[in-house]
Amino acid sequence: MYVCICNAINCKTVRRTVEDGASSIASVFKACGKTPQCGRCFTTIREMVGETKAANCDVHMAPAIAAE
Repeated sequence: MYVCICNAINCKTVRRTVEDGASSIASVFKACGKTPQCGRCFTTIREMVGETKAANCDVHMAPAIAAE
């Protein structure tokens, strides 16, 4: 699904950039080599960044929790 119609950025691309280190809307656009246009996608990208970061944190925390 397209997240940013103006720049043709889809959800897979957003998730991949976050997994590769993007931590903000600006860093997602920078990683894609794009610049924001209308801003309608900001809320969705912000949510996706938060969700992906939380999922990655949970995965990295699981072994430590299991070891306790």
